[in-house]
Amino acid sequence: MGLLPKAVDRGVAFVPGAAFYADHGDPRTLRLSFVTASVDQINHGIAALAQAIRDYRT
Repeated sequence: MGLLPKAVDRGVAFVPGAAFYADHGDPRTLRLSFVTASVDQINHGIAALAQAIRDYRT
């Protein structure tokens, strides 16, 4: 399972960053949107994403 499904399982979604490059996007990047989120929601989301990354790496 890739990182995105693990993040979604934890309530966080992102767009792979490669989609935002004109050519040869870097597959190690991602794009997050947090414009309408509160500081508490951002903190919770980053913690959830960090756990998803840890899960993905193990």
